Amino acid sequence: MKRDYKLYIICLAIFIVCFVLYFAYLRYSNYEENKNEEKVYIYDGKLGSAGEIDKTTIIVSIFASDKNNIWTYNDEENSTIYDTLDDLEIATDYLTKQVKKYKKNAKFIFDWANNSDLRYDTSFDEVLVRSDGSMYDVQKQYIENNINSEELKKKYKADNIIYMFFFNTDYSNQSNSWTLGYSNSKKYDKEYTNVFIKYDDKFIMAPSSYAHEIMHCFGAHDLYYANSYIPIEYVNYCKEVNCKDIMYRVTADKEIHFDFTELDAYYLGLIDYVPKIVNEYNLALTEH
Repeated sequence: MKRDYKLYIICLAIFIVCFVLYFAYLRYSNYEENKNEEKVYIYDGKLGSAGEIDKTTIIVSIFASDKNNIWTYNDEENSTIYDTLDDLEIATDYLTKQVKKYKKNAKFIFDWANNSDLRYDTSFDEVLVRSDGSMYDVQKQYIENNINSEELKKKYKADNIIYMFFFNTDYSNQSNSWTLGYSNSKKYDKEYTNVFIKYDDKFIMAPSSYAHEIMHCFGAHDLYYANSYIPIEYVNYCKEVNCKDIMYRVTADKEIHFDFTELDAYYLGLIDYVPKIVNEYNLALTEH
C-alpha cells in the first residue's frame, strides 16, 4: 500500500512539473510572438515614408494617366507595364547586394503581379509630366486618399514605403524621371518617384535609373549638377575622373554597371563616419 502511495506521489509530481513546464512554454511562445510583432514596424517616420534602406521597404506601383499621357492598356502598353516590374527586380537586386557589402540587409517588396494591393491604376486631370515638382501635393493627396499605407506596412511587416508613379510618355518627352524625398524638404514626407517611361528622343527608363531614383528616397543626392547639397567643385571633379557613381550617371542597359560608393553609403546612413570627400569638397552632411 505504501508502495502504491509512493508511486501515486511520484506520478502527481511528474504531472505538476509537466503542467508548469507547459504553461511556461506557452508564456515564452507568446512573449516571442509579441516581441517579433513589436519589431515589425517600429520606424517613427522622422525621415519621411522611406526611413532607412537597410530595412524592409514596400514599393507601390501606380500607373497614372495625366492630361497629356494616357494608358490605354493595349498589348504593347501592357508589355511595357510588365517590363517595369522586371526592371524593378533588377534595380532592387542591385541595391540589396550593395547594402549587404556594408554588412546590413535591405528587403524590397514590390511584386504587384502576385500581390495586387501593390498596384494602382488611376487618372489625373492635371499635367503631371513635367520637370519640376510643383504638383507634388496633387500626387500626395492621391496617396493619402487611396492607399492605406499603414495597413500595407503591417501586412508585409515593412518599415518603409515608397511610391512610383508610371507615366506612359513617348520619346518626344524631354523630362527625365525624378524623385521627391524628405531629404530635399520636410514637406516631402510621402516619398515618390515619377517614372517617365520614354524620354529624350530615344531612351526608355532602365534599371540603373530605377536604382538611382529609389536611392533618392533614402537620402542620396544627384552628383551630376550643382545643388544645395553638392557644390559645383565636386560636380567638376566627377567629370574630371569620369566618375562611375550611380548617382552621377546611368545607362539604358538592362544590367547595372555603376558603383554604389562610400559617399552613397554615407547619405543612405549605412556608415557611421563622414567620408573624407565630404569635408574635402564641402558636401552636405546627412541627417542619418
